[in-house]
Amino acid sequence: RLLIEWLYYPKIFLIFGDSLMNSVRIFLLMGVLATLAGCMGSGHKGAHVEAYVDAERAYLHATGDFQTPNVPTSGTARYEGIAEVSAVDETRNTKDVYIGLATYGAAFTSTGGRISGDVSDFVVLENLGVNEDPVNSSVSCGGYCIDADAARVRISADLRPAKPVSGQITLAEAPMENGVFYARASGSVDHGPGGETTFDGIVRGSILGSSGQVVSVNDVYGHDLDPNVGTQFAAMRNGEALTGRFRSKAVDR
Repeated sequence: RLLIEWLYYPKIFLIFGDSLMNSVRIFLLMGVLATLAGCMGSGHKGAHVEAYVDAERAYLHATGDFQTPNVPTSGTARYEGIAEVSAVDETRNTKDVYIGLATYGAAFTSTGGRISGDVSDFVVLENLGVNEDPVNSSVSCGGYCIDADAARVRISADLRPAKPVSGQITLAEAPMENGVFYARASGSVDHGPGGETTFDGIVRGSILGSSGQVVSVNDVYGHDLDPNVGTQFAAMRNGEALTGRFRSKAVDR
């Protein structure tokens, strides 16, 4: 009888053991699925992270290596990257930063050419300090060293509080001269309960790199601007004038 029980109960243990292992497998599988779901849910921000890394890496090569800018004299180029557009309330010492995916299209000629652009797919980081730089997008680890993986981790953490918002800002087609252009950027971003934020004004861009592989665009805040060119890039929300800031980097695709 004891022998029979010894033979019987181990089978029960094995059955129980198999059930336990199956439960563990199911638990682990649920964890993996939850992780994947989280990754899928953050896919929108994932595109922003990759745009930051690609653009910063190309910009570092174009400027850190002290490449002589060589603007193409023919052909076309499509640039893809990132843009940070800020609405700054200097009275309250706060700002909202809208981070969008930027695309630029350029047609080069022997006399310069023309370029236009578009920024959309925004996420917003709200109620920041005026001098706060919310995203550390540097990919440099010293000198010409690039650590893209570390940059991805850091940028992902910086963007974690960001919320998606709808909107579009368009850079009107503008002439280029020696790789430099001044374009009117205008559009709006829907800030939900905070109201629509509109932007309008002049930004300055440059074609960089030994083969014109990078475009860098910034507002001209704090610099004198020829009135014939246009007015400073500015923001407006609920009838209140705000300071507008614009910076963007993109790489030739």
